[in-house]
Amino acid sequence: MRDLNIDFMDLYKRTDRFMKDAYSSSEGVSEYIRSMESCYYKGSSSVQGWKSDYDNLKHVRWIRNQLAHEVSYDSDICSSDDYEWLDDFYKRLFSTNDPLAMLRKMEIKAVSERAEKRQLENRPQQVPRAVSPSQQPMQQEPSHDSRQKKPVYYEQPMHQKTNVKQSSGCFCAFIIMLMLSVSIVILVYLLSK
Repeated sequence: MRDLNIDFMDLYKRTDRFMKDAYSSSEGVSEYIRSMESCYYKGSSSVQGWKSDYDNLKHVRWIRNQLAHEVSYDSDICSSDDYEWLDDFYKRLFSTNDPLAMLRKMEIKAVSERAEKRQLENRPQQVPRAVSPSQQPMQQEPSHDSRQKKPVYYEQPMHQKTNVKQSSGCFCAFIIMLMLSVSIVILVYLLSK
């Protein structure tokens, strides 16, 4: 049991350190749990395994606190299942398949789909309109009529100005993608150590 408890604590410390760096927080796992609580309803209805991961995170934090403050390393407080779950969760953090990352991916996808839908809805129709004769005339078919027809000139309508809501949605999506990219770079840097 002692070896399992020591291995568990080492893995917990690595997980906690990663979360501290990723969230710029001094609390790591506790901060991650609070983040899950702040969007619990949305996450539990959108991300498969959200409740299980939430409950297991709270459980491994409790084990860590027991080992750090209450019981000795010789106790049988930690099981191999606890260690294996934490190891799997740690790997999911690095591959951005953890619950919060999955929720962010879904939100980014939803934002981009809404922006794309708005863009399609706001696209101007391509209806030609007559303009002044200073433009180049359209090619005319030869007329066999004795009266000569005047050429008709057409111009494509000017594109509509970008909607402010559409721009801010794109900007939010860009910021979220930038944050995700920075997180990945941090992960790669930490893995290379």
